[in-house]
Amino acid sequence: MSVQASAVLVSTQNVVPEENDSHTELQVQQLKEEVRKMVVGAADKPAKQLKLIDAIQRLGVSYHFESEIEAALQHIYDTYHLRGDNEIDDDLYTTTLCFRLLRQQGHFMSCDAFNKFKDNKGKFMESLIGDVRGMLSLYEATHLRVHGEYILDEALAFTTAHLESLASNLSNLVATQVMHALERPIRKGLPRVEARYYISIYQEEDTRDETLLKFAKLDFNLLQKVHQRELTDIARGYFTEAKWFHEGYVPTMEEYMPTAVLTCGYLMLSTTSFVGLGEIATKDAFDWVSSVPKIVIAASMICRLMDDVVSHKFEQKRGHVASAVECYMKQYGASEEETVAEFQEQVSNAWKDINEEFLRPTAVPMLLLTQVLNLARVMDVLYKDEDGFVHAQIMTKDLVTSVLINSVPI
Repeated sequence: MSVQASAVLVSTQNVVPEENDSHTELQVQQLKEEVRKMVVGAADKPAKQLKLIDAIQRLGVSYHFESEIEAALQHIYDTYHLRGDNEIDDDLYTTTLCFRLLRQQGHFMSCDAFNKFKDNKGKFMESLIGDVRGMLSLYEATHLRVHGEYILDEALAFTTAHLESLASNLSNLVATQVMHALERPIRKGLPRVEARYYISIYQEEDTRDETLLKFAKLDFNLLQKVHQRELTDIARGYFTEAKWFHEGYVPTMEEYMPTAVLTCGYLMLSTTSFVGLGEIATKDAFDWVSSVPKIVIAASMICRLMDDVVSHKFEQKRGHVASAVECYMKQYGASEEETVAEFQEQVSNAWKDINEEFLRPTAVPMLLLTQVLNLARVMDVLYKDEDGFVHAQIMTKDLVTSVLINSVPI
C-alpha cells in the first residue's frame, strides 16, 4: 500500500462520526445563506461583485452558488460587454479580473480590452509595473488565451518578467502570492489544492470578509471528511507497449502516440468522470466523450507528453518501453533539449485547444468539460518539473496532506 493511502487510513481512524457533524453542517448552511445574499446584493456594484465571485471561487465554495454566479456573470457580460456600457472600473485589475471570470464562465470577452494598456509604440505601459495587484491579475488572465490572441502572449511575457523581478521587494504576503502564481496559475491549479492554499492567503488579507472566510474553512473541513471516508473505502477494497519493450523496438511518433494516448488512461477517465453527476450526464454526454472530442485529445496529449518528459530517464534505467522522447529523438535525429522544447510547445497548444472548447456555445454543459479540464490540471501539478507520482515524498505528499489530512485552523 502506498504511503499516501496508509496516511489517509491512519488519519481517518480519528474522523468524527457523521452524526457528530450536524452542528457544523447547520453552521455551514447558515453561513451559506449569508454569502448567497452577499452575491445577489452586490448586483448594482459590478466591480465589488466580481471581486466577491473571485474570492468565492478561489476559496473552493463556488459549487454552492453556481446559479447565482452564472446569473451575475451573464448580467455583467450582457450589460457591460455586449452593450458597451462603461460603468465597471476600467483600471488594470478590474478589467483583467472581469476578462478572466467571463472567460472561465465560457463568455468570449475580446482581448481588445487590453489595448488601452499599451503605449503609442504598441508596448505595454511601463507605468503598469508598479500596480502589482493589476499585474498579477493580468498574468492570471493570460492563461485563458486561445489561438491567435498575440496580445495575451505578449502580456504573459511582460507580466512574468516583471513579477519575477519584483517578487524579492514585496511584502511577504504579496510575494507569496506572486511566486505561487508564477509556479501555478489559477487556470492550471487543482481547485481543492488551490482552495487550501488560498484560505491561508485570504485570512491574512485586510479586505477579507469574515463570514466568507469562516464559511470556506468549515466547508473545506466538512468536505474533507467526506473525501477521507471515500478514500478509506477505496484503499481497503485494490499488449502493444509490452511487445515493443520485449522486442527492444523504438516506434515512430505516428506509431507511438495513438497507443500511448490510449494507455495513459485519460480516454477512460474522461468517461468514468461523468459517472455520478446526475441528470447532466445524459446518454448524449457519454456519446460525446466516447467520440474522443478535441478537449479529451488535448488532455491526453498533456498527460502523455508531460509524463514522458520528466520520467523517461528514470524509466529507461529501470527497463521500460521507449517514451515519446526516445521516439522523437530517433525519428527526427533531434537532441533531448530540442525534443523537450517541441513537446512543451505541443502542450501549450493543447491548453489552447482546451480553452477554446470552453467558449460558448459548448458541445456539452460546462461541468462536463471541467471534468476533463481537471484531468489536464493533474498533470501540470504532478509532472511539471518532476515525476510527482514516482517521487511522491518530495512534493505530492505535502499536497495530499494539505487537502486530505490537515484541517484548516478555525
